[in-house]
Amino acid sequence: MSNVNAVSGLSPNSTITGAPFNEQGILYAIANDASNTYAIGDIVKSSVGNDANGVALVTKAAATDVPLGVIVSIRVANPGVSLAGTNIDLGKLYITLSSGSYSYVYVVTDPNVVFQVQANASADAKVGSTAVPTITANQTTLSQSSPLSATYVTADASATAASMFQIVGMFQEPTNTPGAYNNLLVVFNKHQYKQAFGA
Repeated sequence: MSNVNAVSGLSPNSTITGAPFNEQGILYAIANDASNTYAIGDIVKSSVGNDANGVALVTKAAATDVPLGVIVSIRVANPGVSLAGTNIDLGKLYITLSSGSYSYVYVVTDPNVVFQVQANASADAKVGSTAVPTITANQTTLSQSSPLSATYVTADASATAASMFQIVGMFQEPTNTPGAYNNLLVVFNKHQYKQAFGA
């Protein structure tokens, strides 16, 4: 049975330390950014500045950036705001930013977290190699983020610190088979809080 192409960004799976993932995210603010939407599963990087309460800013990461982490939750309402008569979409997995306001997300910043992510059409498991993400355009229909690219670097002398991920395994379930659109387990190869492999 072939794998289903159902890309959904990165989702925390476990940790490389053997400790269970504690399901914690850190609150960050996003300033007005009309050129991007932000979805659960998106990779973000640090941005200079903070909101009026000192909450640090993040922005959407590009494939060549040094990442901070992955969005795992979006705050649907800010403290102190009355919700009387307000409809809130608790199922919304992405946000767009309005001018002059902040939106808030929770980000997993631990460089030891192992993430599950789908590979693209031409990718095999490639366990032990490094990989780069394909950062797609705004996702406002399916609320989905980006898959891994087929551009892998073999885990040998040619491995590069520029690659964002290390592939540490394949997600183990009967419906996930090596080949196109298989689900991989990855850790950050380069990260704001981690020295990259090969650096």
